[in-house]
Amino acid sequence: MKFDPDIIRCVEIVDAGPQHRPTHASSLLVWYTRPSKNVRSVLELGSGVGTVSFALAKLYNVKVVGVEKEKELYEKALEGISLNKLEERVSFVNSSVEELSFPPESFDMVVSNPPHHTKVKSPNRLRASTRSIERRDIEGFVQATFRFLKNGGTAVYVLSPENLMEWLEMFVSFRLEPKRMCFVHGKIEKAATLVLLRLRKNGKRGLIVDPPVILS
Repeated sequence: MKFDPDIIRCVEIVDAGPQHRPTHASSLLVWYTRPSKNVRSVLELGSGVGTVSFALAKLYNVKVVGVEKEKELYEKALEGISLNKLEERVSFVNSSVEELSFPPESFDMVVSNPPHHTKVKSPNRLRASTRSIERRDIEGFVQATFRFLKNGGTAVYVLSPENLMEWLEMFVSFRLEPKRMCFVHGKIEKAATLVLLRLRKNGKRGLIVDPPVILS
C-alpha cells in the first residue's frame, strides 16, 4: 500500500509550538500501523499532543490510550479529545512508560514514535526530553510494550537508523520478534532517515523487508 502523506489530515491538531508539530514520522506510524479487524484497543507510548492516537481512532475505529510523560504535551492532548470529538474512544495518561500500572496484556496493539536521537543538546528542556533517548529509555519502552501487549499481538514503531541495532537487540531480548521492516528515504539516492518496524509478541522468526518509502 502506497504511503499517503495526508493520512493525518483528518485530525484537528492542537498547537503546542513549532517543536511539537506532526512530522513525517507521525504520518508514517499511522500509515504502517494498519490494525486488523480484531484489534479493539491500542496503546501509544510517547503520545505527545495526541495526533497519532486521534488519527488511529478516527481511521480504524479503535479505542486508544496515549501515554505522555511531559505534562505540557499531555494537557494539550486532553484539549484535543473534545476538539476531535473522541471522548468515547481516546484517553491519555500523564506518566513515564516505566511507571505505568495497566493490567498485563491489556492491549491488542502497541504503537510508538519514541525519541530518535541519543544526544540532543538544547536549552529547551522539553525539546531535549522529547528528542533524546538513552539505552535505559529504550529498555523502558520495550519492557512496557512486552508487558501490556497481548500474547501474539502486534507492536509498531517508527525509529531512527542511528540506533536501530540497539532497539532490535532489546526487542529480541524481550521476545518481541521483528516481522516487517520498511526503510524511509527523503530522496531515492539518499540514505534512509527513518525505519518502520512491525513486531509480534512471542512471534516466530521470519522478517519481511517491505519496499522503501521515498518521500520526494
